[in-house]
Amino acid sequence: MTKTVSRIVAGLILLPLAAFSQAAGQALTPSQQMDKLFDFWNRLDQPGFAVVVVQDGQVAYRNVFGLACQEHAAAITPDTLFNTATLAKVFTGMAVALLEKQGKLSLDDDVRKLIPELPDYGTPLKVRHLVYQTSGLRDWLSVLQLTGRDREEVTIDKVLAILKAQKKLVFTPGDRAQSTNTNSDLLAEVVKRVTGKPFSEWAWENIFKPLKMTRTQFRDNYRSIFDNEALSYNFTRSEYLRGIDTLSLAGSHSLFTSIADLVKWLIDIQTGRVVGPEIYAKMFAEGALNDGRPSGFGYGVELSARAGERGVYQDGEWAGSGALFANFLEGKLGFVVLANWDYNPVGGFAEDIVGIYLKPSLPAPAPKAPPAKPAKAIKAVKVKPATLDAYAGDYRLRPGLLLSIGREGGQLTVSVPGTKFTLTTVSETEFQLDAIGASLVFQRSKEGKVHQFIWKQGGQELVAPRVVMVKPTPKELEEYAGAYENEEIGLRYAVELRGEALVLTPAGRNPIRLAPDEKDRFVSNSRAVPTLLFRRDGQNRISGFIIDSDPVRDLVFKRTT
Repeated sequence: MTKTVSRIVAGLILLPLAAFSQAAGQALTPSQQMDKLFDFWNRLDQPGFAVVVVQDGQVAYRNVFGLACQEHAAAITPDTLFNTATLAKVFTGMAVALLEKQGKLSLDDDVRKLIPELPDYGTPLKVRHLVYQTSGLRDWLSVLQLTGRDREEVTIDKVLAILKAQKKLVFTPGDRAQSTNTNSDLLAEVVKRVTGKPFSEWAWENIFKPLKMTRTQFRDNYRSIFDNEALSYNFTRSEYLRGIDTLSLAGSHSLFTSIADLVKWLIDIQTGRVVGPEIYAKMFAEGALNDGRPSGFGYGVELSARAGERGVYQDGEWAGSGALFANFLEGKLGFVVLANWDYNPVGGFAEDIVGIYLKPSLPAPAPKAPPAKPAKAIKAVKVKPATLDAYAGDYRLRPGLLLSIGREGGQLTVSVPGTKFTLTTVSETEFQLDAIGASLVFQRSKEGKVHQFIWKQGGQELVAPRVVMVKPTPKELEEYAGAYENEEIGLRYAVELRGEALVLTPAGRNPIRLAPDEKDRFVSNSRAVPTLLFRRDGQNRISGFIIDSDPVRDLVFKRTT
């Protein structure tokens, strides 16, 4: 959900690049538009990208940009191996689909029977729950980031240890979807237990070798090196830092491949000559929740719409590397973007590439006819200032994104940091954000107070509740100070008042500055601890806190002093 929301509201800050590139180059071919899209990165003094597009079973575009090795100025080639981050999940999903076809695995198999080391959570945990991201298992990466151990070597044994410590599932399996690395890594372990072979070996024999992806492999040991491998980099304003990858774990990550190999797979998706169309059809079909609603996930892929085109996607970053995969069965289009640095998230290219290859064809010129009447523009209506004033305030569209509604004269405005837009008044409750084709519909509670608005854009709706920001004094902040502990993962935090601000200090690590948000809610710049929500007991005393982030929201830190 977070990814989807981010893409919807991205238009508030920057309109899609494709809108500009197409307008500026209508006469350009798709390949020329792709060159233009990546022109900024077409240089040999920085890391870069490898890109391949397949349409109608043929290679439509293939190009490389930048350096595979910054230290030795070695250029990226089509054969350069990339650490492909979460693209690995798609091939793990394919392994499960192939084993189903062979009759060796079923979606209804009990995961605990296959991996008996897992604890009994009191409810059945099936393979389908891992496949469709509905297991309720905690994400191992989020736990390691919280405990400061995310740069240690990660193995399947460490993942199982984290799961053994989990007292209960985050939610009942199948009730909702939440993507985690844990699900894919357990699926890889399931493949190993069912076949009796290491997952990397089985994947080579049953996926990569038949597809003639001769240089593609899963890595089981983080110290292993490959010929012609692109090194990964984290970019800062002052220097390049080598990406730190300590995964001795295959399933969610650790797939190394090139666009020269991936093009064979993309073609096979459209032709089905090697793997078979029924496997891809199964992989790209959306799973269902317990109540019948769609989960949003297939086998290692997310199903969503970007630039008006519904397709399957997998994109992510890891240790400086990034990978984007997208496929559209109706348009017979598939593409992959690989990166060996994190300057620009690879997922941001999806809408641009979709716009280049799947934009509507221009119709043939028709005989001249009398000019049509222009479309009737939305006529703004007048609303009483008092009504508009009732809407003024802050609204949370998603974690980390506050929209501020204000009034200037007879119109409402919406602001995000650094940007303000004027809204067109459609009715007493509905207002149009013309720049991105979104509308805001304000709603009142039973008591008659404005408590939220519905954000409507691109056929989707999001609820933005009204929030009241607070500015506590140092004296008021003192009640939050103390020691907090979560026994389940063995983690302690100290909350201290330093000057006029609270800081959260994990044992042996740097303090995290907390900024007040709503009452009892604080935010930070920490990826592991983005939002802290304090809890109170029956006497209105601070009794603990939770970290308001999906993967670890169930972890309660109890106050000990």
